[in-house]
Amino acid sequence: EAEKAESKGWKQHRQQVGKMEKTDSGAEARGQRQHRNLPFLSRVLLFPLHLIAAFLHSVTRPLGIEPAVSLLITGGFFALALVPIVFYSAVFYLLEWSVSGYKEGSLNLASYLGIPLAVCYIVQVLLLDQDHLSVERAAPIPPSNTIERAAHKFYNAGQDYNPITCIPWSTNAKLSPSKQYVFAVHPHGIHCLPLSLFTTYGSDFDAKFPGLVGRRITGLAATVMFKIPMVREIFIGWGYCDASRAVASKVLECGRSVLVCTGGEEESMYTRRGRDVVVLQKRKGFIRLALSYGADIVPVFGVGNSDTYKTYSFMGKQRMWLQKNVDIALPIFHGRFFTPLPYKIPVQTLIGEPIRTPMPKARGQRPDEALVDEYHAKYIAALRELHAKHVTDRVLEIR
Repeated sequence: EAEKAESKGWKQHRQQVGKMEKTDSGAEARGQRQHRNLPFLSRVLLFPLHLIAAFLHSVTRPLGIEPAVSLLITGGFFALALVPIVFYSAVFYLLEWSVSGYKEGSLNLASYLGIPLAVCYIVQVLLLDQDHLSVERAAPIPPSNTIERAAHKFYNAGQDYNPITCIPWSTNAKLSPSKQYVFAVHPHGIHCLPLSLFTTYGSDFDAKFPGLVGRRITGLAATVMFKIPMVREIFIGWGYCDASRAVASKVLECGRSVLVCTGGEEESMYTRRGRDVVVLQKRKGFIRLALSYGADIVPVFGVGNSDTYKTYSFMGKQRMWLQKNVDIALPIFHGRFFTPLPYKIPVQTLIGEPIRTPMPKARGQRPDEALVDEYHAKYIAALRELHAKHVTDRVLEIR
């Protein structure tokens, strides 16, 4: 039954991706691409990862271990930047060896090609490219060839390892694609696994609230994420934009909904197994944003997300100081067998009933702070109620 359910899920996923590809092909023919297009050097950077993922998909899927291997690889999220470095270094050295062997005074391709390419990437992509600030075509980028399709299947297989399900506030719950929402997701954990439901076609959220995943929801990520090679490409591939106030306002101005993990990196530093800690007491930006555009606020809580990794408090004060002053979060953690593979714990994503907000006199108008405080208090109360209704072994801690 599990295999049939998985097969059905992948079939639905492929149908959704197929529709996206057809839509994008027609749009491109009319000169109206429906998603952002990664720069050439970004595609070069991603190629080794897609190639390895496609190979692992073909090998691990028949063995039934694809979900575990997928999360083992993607669990070391920030280490993925090493993949193209190792891959292209090996390619350069193999080419050099095939041409001149291991002789002194050889071609030294790693220096003559690798370094200039790295400099071009830093300048063209990390410094000059503005894709993370563009909201008009901010949608998940569908796979465009056989290697990418197999790679995407491998990446998405991780959702079957830690089953990530969606639990709406009621059996007849509905979220209209024609309305705007601010989805506030908690807790961050080491990796905010519930976020994948909102960016994956065919996910449980997509099945229960059709018409939202993709072009109707745009995720927001910290600016630093778009300054890290490979991490930048992954977030843009998911359809994310910069989390600055100006960009978030542009998303709502375009008629889309916003997805944000409100606690950010600071919340990840409080992650402890057996505890649910959210950083929310002074976080009012998402409330202010929703009130500025009359978007309803949807509390989202991932039950079990705090328990997927073991964390340590070693040098906790120093690391917290670093996070607060330099915006660099360095949680110390590990999963099963002291690896990036998370503990196999189901993550139930609770979708709370939307908190209705009044329509402002003018869209984008800054709301009165008293109104912000009122709805911030309403949100905290709603989140506490949502947590207490479904979680009985711990209380919600709000910092």
